[in-house]
Amino acid sequence: MKALDIAFKDLLRAFKTPFVLIMMFGAPLLITGLLYLAFGSLAGGGDLDLQTVRVQVANLDRPGAQSGGFAAGEMLVEFLQSEDLGDMLEVTLADGEGAARKAVEEQQADVAVIIPHDFTAAALASGREATVVQYEDPTLTIGPGIVEDLVSQFIDGFAGAKIAAGVVTQQLAADETVAQEAALAYAAWLESSGHGHGDETTPSVDSRPPAGVGESASEGTGTIGAIMIAMTIFFAFFMGANSAESIIREDEEGTLERLFTTPTSQAIILGGKFLTVVLTLIVQVVVLLLASGLIFGIKWGQPLTVFLVTLGLIVVAAGFGVLLMSFVKNTRQTGPVMGGVLTLTGMLGGLFTSGVPNIPEAFDTVRLVMPQGWAMYGWELALQGSGVGGVLLPVGVMLGLGALLFAVGVILFRKRFA
Repeated sequence: MKALDIAFKDLLRAFKTPFVLIMMFGAPLLITGLLYLAFGSLAGGGDLDLQTVRVQVANLDRPGAQSGGFAAGEMLVEFLQSEDLGDMLEVTLADGEGAARKAVEEQQADVAVIIPHDFTAAALASGREATVVQYEDPTLTIGPGIVEDLVSQFIDGFAGAKIAAGVVTQQLAADETVAQEAALAYAAWLESSGHGHGDETTPSVDSRPPAGVGESASEGTGTIGAIMIAMTIFFAFFMGANSAESIIREDEEGTLERLFTTPTSQAIILGGKFLTVVLTLIVQVVVLLLASGLIFGIKWGQPLTVFLVTLGLIVVAAGFGVLLMSFVKNTRQTGPVMGGVLTLTGMLGGLFTSGVPNIPEAFDTVRLVMPQGWAMYGWELALQGSGVGGVLLPVGVMLGLGALLFAVGVILFRKRFA
């Protein structure tokens, strides 16, 4: 009971310190919140709110009689005007190329798509090319890129018509009329099926989670979740060391020595101090998980899995902090030691690259050298919806490593005050 009394007394005193409250709750939530606002709610699993792209289309295509009524330019216009793209594009037909370009120059449109006069002929005849010109506002990037991708996707479909004509000509030694008929047949299928509207073959954007990841994982595996847990891990390790640092501070102030003169044994007093570290981390991690879940809408995963990785994080952060402070001689050393060691181990543990794409796979192995890397690994599995069995390895490593570090740190502190 005396150890609990000491722990609660130190805990209440810590919570009255503005610096401690900021580092426990303010800093991780603030950093994550700034990134959330910078990248939008998409990072938290929401929809990206893009401004509609204003498109002027000048259709100069003039299909000849040999096209059999097929008009590639008209198909492209219909594709851009389809209901499926209505949320992204606002398409207006221009009287000519000059009018389309002028609309962009006067900022009445974001992009001008100019379909050449021989677009249909080039789509059907092998060896012929026609270039669709895209004239765009140079100050824009996302909108013109979307239009360019859509037009390219549409044009790529006509490559099949040329291939069909080429195969017929090569394999059957057919004349140009037969080859053209083959191309027209393919193009007719393309018009009725490949780019049809209102049926299941209509082109669309389909966002799906990675294979093997369930629905709960798709809701909580956004970038904002990875960033938030990285901040939680970093500041949990910081508070583990900062709480243990109070032993050194009280030793310098003389209050610890006065406590040792009381009837309470040294083991109970130090036990209370070490218990303060654990209680501080419990409060910090639980509050951060609940607050970030409510603020950013993060789904952390299955309850039992979250409990286990939370337990592992608390144990390993407490053990790391106690061991780290056991090597510090005075409070003048605590700042440089905590800042330098926690920053270095955090970087090696992958906390500052969380959510960054295209990280080399070898780094996933390197980060497991650090306890922060195992904590991050366990939380990534939780965010992906893993069950208890999936996190047993990282949780086991965190518990074992944390207990070992804590035991060594306690031994060193006891020898110091013996």
